[in-house]
Amino acid sequence: MSVAFNGMENQVVTFQAGTAETGKPVAMEANNRVKGAPSGIAPVGILLNKRSGHGAVQIKGYVQVPYSGSAAPGLGWTSLVADGSGGMRLAASGETGRTCLVVSLNTADKTMGLFL
Repeated sequence: MSVAFNGMENQVVTFQAGTAETGKPVAMEANNRVKGAPSGIAPVGILLNKRSGHGAVQIKGYVQVPYSGSAAPGLGWTSLVADGSGGMRLAASGETGRTCLVVSLNTADKTMGLFL
């Protein structure tokens, strides 16, 4: 038997989308508007789709994203921030991260599966 997390408690909302790229973390830019999340910022979610200046942003549920940094995030509840390159990394001292449940790591590909 295999495990599957996709679809579990997913929550997707529509924002106006500025300089955001599909599949990457986003942060608030202005009222009702998101942008690509800069390094060190807790993302509001992952941009799933962008069309006509609007984006579908997953703010809750299971996602797979790349990670960066010298150390892989640990499994379990972990404080993460955007890395500024389309992935996420461990929050450094003084940064306010988003607490996520990391359930899988692929250290060869530097990706992780987590619940937002």
